[in-house]
Order: sequence, then C-alpha cells, then structure tokens
Amino acid sequence: MKYLTEKNNKYLYGYPNWKYKAFFVLVFGFIAILITGFIGLNFGTISIQPQKILSILWHHNTSDSLGIIIWELRIPRLIMAMLAGMTLAGVGGAFQGILRNPLADPYILGVSAGAALGACTGIALQYITGTYLTNILPIFALIGSFISMFLVYFFSKNKSHLPMTDLLLAGVAVNFFFSALITLLLAVSNRELHSMIFWLMGDLSNSSWQKISIIFLPVFAGSFLLIFSSLELNAMALGEEEALHLGIQTEKLRLRIFVIGSVMIAIVVSFTGLIGFVGLVIPHIARLIVGPDHRIMLPVSALIGAIFLILCDTIARTVLAPTEIPIGAITAIIGAPLFIHLLKRRNENNEY
Repeated sequence: MKYLTEKNNKYLYGYPNWKYKAFFVLVFGFIAILITGFIGLNFGTISIQPQKILSILWHHNTSDSLGIIIWELRIPRLIMAMLAGMTLAGVGGAFQGILRNPLADPYILGVSAGAALGACTGIALQYITGTYLTNILPIFALIGSFISMFLVYFFSKNKSHLPMTDLLLAGVAVNFFFSALITLLLAVSNRELHSMIFWLMGDLSNSSWQKISIIFLPVFAGSFLLIFSSLELNAMALGEEEALHLGIQTEKLRLRIFVIGSVMIAIVVSFTGLIGFVGLVIPHIARLIVGPDHRIMLPVSALIGAIFLILCDTIARTVLAPTEIPIGAITAIIGAPLFIHLLKRRNENNEY
C-alpha cells in the first residue's frame, strides 16, 4: 500500500468532502439508532408507555416487573440486534468489495452453513442423549463455522495464492455440502425439528448481557479493521490489475478480509442463528446513499444494518404477539422485494 498517497492517487481519494459527509451521516445514523431503539423498547407482548421507559432508564429501576422487562429482556435484545445488523451489513459490504461481486453476502463463503450444522448437531445430540445443551449451542455453532472456514481456505488455496474465483467456488461448495447435511438432520429429526427450524431462521429471544459481552469486542474490533482497509478496497474496485499496479497486495488483502469477516460472522451467527438478506441488501442501500467510497460506505452500512435489524426484531415480536416470528423471516419478507427493486434500478441505470 506504499503508493496509496492522497497526492498521487486521485482515483482513490477523489471523493470530495468525504470527511464532512461521513461526519454528518454518522451523527444522523447514531441519532436514528437511538430513536429506533427507543421505539423498539415500547413494543412487545406487554406495551410500555414512553414516560415509564424513560423513568426506568433514568432511575435504573430493576425492582419491578417492568424494570426487569426493560433491563434484562428488551435492552439486551435490542443491543444484540444492533450488533448483529452492524456485523452482517459491514461484512457484506467488505465481501462485495473484495470479491467484486454485488451478489456476495456474509454467508457466501460457507460460514453460515457451518454454524447452522454445528448448532443443529448440538440440538440433535441434546434430544438423543438427554443432556441439556441449549446454553452451549453457540459453542457447537462456532466450531462448525470454524471448520467451514478451514475447509474453504484449504480447498481454495493454490500454493501461496488465494484466487478469488476458487475462494467463491469453494465457499459455494462447502455451503451446499453443509446445507445437505442439515437437510439430512432435519429429515431424521422429530421433536427437535421446531428448535432447528427456529434457529435456522434467526432468533434473538435468548439475548443476554453475558452474550453481548462476548461478541461486543470482536464486532467492534473487526469493524474497525474492515474500515481500516477501506482504501485498499477502493483500489480493488478499480480492478485487480489496477490494484496491483497501485501497490496493493491483493492476495494478502483478500485473505485478511476473508478471515476478519468470517470470524465476525461466525461469532455473531453462533448466538443469533441465520439472519438473511441484511448483508446482501443493506450495502447496496448504503452505496446508493453515500456512493462507493468504502471509507463512508462501510460505516453507513453498519449503521443502516443496525437500524434495519432493530426494526425487524420489533416487528417479529409484536405483529403476532405473544407468538414470535423468526427474525430471518421478517428480513427475508422485507429484503427480497427490496433487493428486486435494487436489481431493476441497477439494470435501468447500469449501476455498479
């Protein structure tokens, strides 16, 4: 990256006033998260008035049932939705940049299928052995996701190189193989079938402060490292040969983004289950709002992802209350038509 200086690379730094744009967009994003989160605290099986919520928050009241609902159930769930949305959208934007593929999402490299297989295996073992394993299902999911990461890396590595096409194909192959094993598990399961399906469609109902403390640091550290690679991602957007000409070590960059993004996704998915469409659609929306500069696009993707998932979780737990809908179903119902709209817009304007 030695040649990436602002003086001689106007193509990479040629986004005027990007610092001002980033400042105002980020401030607006944080305010939007606060407003959306406060709205989310109002709704659920029990509706709580805004004045009561403000009082509970101000006095840190955990002595009555409403205080416990706010502090022990809804706020952890809201923060988990925010962290998951940030991760899925941020990693999705980085993967689309590094793979130069607008259809790339965080699950394209097989991490999700590995996590899903690990969790479903844990659920099946729980019913076969009679041992209570629900609390350690994230460990099963994490092990599964790391196995899938290793397999994708092992099958795509060509000597010391990590070709982009091989990485994508290996990810797709591992994804299909693990998905087939999950289908097999579902076919032979009976009582545990509902638990598996709910986990495969995403579930934030088990959020807790302890789980948040585990994923908080990896999410923010990983997000910082991805944003730190923004200029190199900008160079990759020009094409691999151009990036090499500018001094970018594309193989190392690809490996670094793959490892950082996959670890972030593995940790988050291990606690939330599979939540689709966020990592695919949100980066496109961010790109439409602020342009393709990854220095702005990645943080904006993370913010929009957080807001989107908070809204989807609020819908999931209120629209059929007290029955809860898997959040992945809500993101898919909203995300699919939105993605089709973006595709049509791309075709009309010849974007991306």
